[in-house]
Amino acid sequence: MEESGENSPSYHSNLEGDDVNDLCFDDEEFSDAVDPMTGETDRKESKQELMEKLLSLFATIPGLKKMDNTSILDKASEYVKQLQERVRELEQEIESNSNSNEGATSCEANCNDNYHGWNEDLPEVKVRVLQKDVLVIIHCEKKKGVMLKILSHLENLHLSVVNSSVLRFGKSTLDITIIAQMGDGYKMTVDELVKTLRVAILTQ
Repeated sequence: MEESGENSPSYHSNLEGDDVNDLCFDDEEFSDAVDPMTGETDRKESKQELMEKLLSLFATIPGLKKMDNTSILDKASEYVKQLQERVRELEQEIESNSNSNEGATSCEANCNDNYHGWNEDLPEVKVRVLQKDVLVIIHCEKKKGVMLKILSHLENLHLSVVNSSVLRFGKSTLDITIIAQMGDGYKMTVDELVKTLRVAILTQ
């Protein structure tokens, strides 16, 4: 059942009549399909089916200009090889990216190890004194009630808190800045204040 040009797929529209005729077939190729009852019809249907497949292949493969059977098949073979090479390149690229991600994961793990080791040195306490004013800078692990404990401890040491601020550093540490004034009962040195604050935070 041969289809007319009006019912042909859209990719046939750019083909000239001579080009379509270039899709030639040897009648012997279809001799096995001949049936005593419907031999001629089967032969034509098989030939039409093969021609449509070749036309579809022609429309699919980029850069194909010639319409003869040999050119189509040769170009198809070349195109398949190009696709296979591209697949290999993509597989290598994926493998390379995977190795890079493993390296990043390893680096992240090492950084986390260093971070935990750094936390073992906390709390970090710095104190500066200017006449009666005391500046306290504390870098410590985030714990419930730690700020209240520090402020209470300073009050017990006769240091009146004038101003204080807390900033979260990362997910588990705090930066605390406190300005206090010495009371009459304050008798500690800077080193002693640092040590007593560290002990107070660690024994929370």
